[in-house]
Amino acid sequence: MKYLLTLISGVLTGLAMPGNLFSFFIWFSLVFFLRNIARSKTHYERLLHTIIYSSSMLVTTLWWLLPTLSKNIPQILKNYSSIVGFFGYVGMIILLMIPYLIIWLLSELYHRKDRQYNYLSLVFFYSFAYTVAEILRGFGDLAFMGGNLSYALYDHTGIIQIASIIGSFGLTFIIVFVNALIAFDNSRDKVFKILAIFTTIYISNFAIVRYLPPINGTNDSIKVGAVQTNVPQEIKYSSNPIQDYSTFSKNIEEFKNRDVDVVVFPESTFLEDISKSEIESQMVRDIQNLYKPVILGHPRIGNDNHFNSAWVYNPHGSIEGIYDKVKLTPFAEFLPYETIFGNFDVFRLLNYYTPGEDYLTFSLNETDIGVQICFETYFPEVAINQAKNGANLLIAISNDGWFNSKTGLFQHFSQGVFRAVETRRDFIQVSNTGLTGSIDKYGRITNIFESKEEKTGIFFVNPNDNISFYSKASDILKILFFIGALLLAIL
Repeated sequence: MKYLLTLISGVLTGLAMPGNLFSFFIWFSLVFFLRNIARSKTHYERLLHTIIYSSSMLVTTLWWLLPTLSKNIPQILKNYSSIVGFFGYVGMIILLMIPYLIIWLLSELYHRKDRQYNYLSLVFFYSFAYTVAEILRGFGDLAFMGGNLSYALYDHTGIIQIASIIGSFGLTFIIVFVNALIAFDNSRDKVFKILAIFTTIYISNFAIVRYLPPINGTNDSIKVGAVQTNVPQEIKYSSNPIQDYSTFSKNIEEFKNRDVDVVVFPESTFLEDISKSEIESQMVRDIQNLYKPVILGHPRIGNDNHFNSAWVYNPHGSIEGIYDKVKLTPFAEFLPYETIFGNFDVFRLLNYYTPGEDYLTFSLNETDIGVQICFETYFPEVAINQAKNGANLLIAISNDGWFNSKTGLFQHFSQGVFRAVETRRDFIQVSNTGLTGSIDKYGRITNIFESKEEKTGIFFVNPNDNISFYSKASDILKILFFIGALLLAIL
């Protein structure tokens, strides 16, 4: 029965994630898992609880990747079978589970036979240990941050304001802390305490939201023209640059008589490097006729290396700069740990890419912009480094056409909520099939397009030069979480 309850913990946690069911589950979803692992008598029991919880949580959170790997990609690219995609998904879940084993390892130190501990010690230890597990998920070639507890709070606009100080990992610590307060409380007035905790959470959230400044969208704002091209992957991956240019030209025409400061197209506007081609010459003429800066995505080839790049053109059609994606997607865009995963290149999309070296920013109309590409939005360090490098506005371009599920689309889009609050920068995502939208520096979604429709629109955003505390201290805070977990485990 106890293992079933741990499984329920994992499922409830996954159901709390953006696009799934109810975010408020996150405030009590870990209770069974925490209670069971703390009460376990043997190493193997604690290990089994950790495996059951992490696997069920990840599967429930990332279920939308299964049809992507086992159906969508093989049907379009025809480079592997559906059964290979299924086992690829299973392998991905196993790899993502590995960082959670730090909870088990630390708990082995903590629950040694001669250990004396009390209620608050348990609460703080598991809060630190779980947070460390999430931090570890951001390290190495297999880094992927989907499923972090904090992301369930995307709609808790008041509470997430603290992310500008302690980041999304700090929010995870608070979530585990609340769950642990409930899990390890054996007092008679436990029900009253639980009600008091939930009441405090939601009153605080409501009160903070009420005192946030109103959403600022005026003629003094930067006006970003966004293009959601909505080209299905089966068409995109069978098209040629001429067809891609036709889509570009048609959509840029939409802004000729509209007041915009910059126009943004998605990642993979073109599927090949069109630089120094006749297609680029035609595209440049369109930009010159519009006489506005344009940002778009297409691969770049340089010195025999392929890069997944965002190209920034000024109103004259000249290249203002190129950002090469730094945080590549494992297996799809590069092969991690080749000596181990040498036979896993079947999941490659078109080409393996070389990672970029710098988190560049671009100056357009006296506004410094940081451009991110696709799943880079899952990594706080990308937005933080761009803010430190002068970006006062963040724009992400993406091609999420692989995901037919709105859950997958929204989990990706909701990352912008946290990157906006952490850096106090307005954030825009422009995607091929969606979701395309804007988020202000307080994490409020100010505009969003429906997925799976071709649409253009104008988003009002406001640059901000102030560097948040979390942007300055994020690395130090990670170290402090590690130190806290280790000290609580061994002392």
